[in-house]
Amino acid sequence: MIWFAYYVCELGRSRFRRPAFTIKVEPLDIGPWYLWWGVIYRAGGRFVSDARQADVAVYFENLARVNPVRPAGPDLYLNYDCVNITKGHLVNVFEDVFGYDLGVDPRNHEGPMVRKSEDNGKHDGAIIQGPAEPEPGWVYQRVIDNRTTDHRVADLRCPTVAGRIPLVYIKERPVSRRFDDFNSRCRLSTAEAHFSDEECDLIARFCHKMRLDFGGLDILRDNTSGRIYIVDVNKTDMGPPLALPLMDKLRSTHILAQAFRNVFRI
Repeated sequence: MIWFAYYVCELGRSRFRRPAFTIKVEPLDIGPWYLWWGVIYRAGGRFVSDARQADVAVYFENLARVNPVRPAGPDLYLNYDCVNITKGHLVNVFEDVFGYDLGVDPRNHEGPMVRKSEDNGKHDGAIIQGPAEPEPGWVYQRVIDNRTTDHRVADLRCPTVAGRIPLVYIKERPVSRRFDDFNSRCRLSTAEAHFSDEECDLIARFCHKMRLDFGGLDILRDNTSGRIYIVDVNKTDMGPPLALPLMDKLRSTHILAQAFRNVFRI
């Protein structure tokens, strides 16, 4: 019911609005539980099935590795060049841009480390003890201390539009459920409240190197070092988060839709 109320509100707001642009999505359809859906509707987009009738084409696929072919017709293509969001590639790009390590060599690492699948959306992370033999299909990362004062962990989910961060979802859950697809509390915030100008520039460079036009980043700030770490890239993120109050859900969709139109000039 929480999700349905948001769906009805967004659909109602767009029902009598004249479409501002047409959009073709492939190979998957964008359901209303995805963040893309609300942003497109609020921005004035109208879905079409024929790319030749589309102003914008979006490559929408859950796989971590893809090899899309651009259809003829649209003037703007989004996420067609973002072909690799595996965790291993993320680590390499992050370390190249930020200049400090996220990944660890499990054979030489002493103490706790994170093990997670290379693939997208698995939520199978776990903290294990090193040293350990690496397993195919898994990546190993340092443990980021993002605990809050009330025994939760806080993830900064950052929707990005061409590398810019129009807003931040602060997602919190119990420490014991650190890697679960669950939030006990979610708040709406701004990039300025959490990142310096230099960090925002680095995040934009990271998105550029990942070829991410529109998508979500999970960013953690380490309590010990004060550094930020990008631990996940998602081109098909769901949202707004269920735990976010309804009015903030609607507000966040409006903010993202404005950024979408302003940045991509549609």
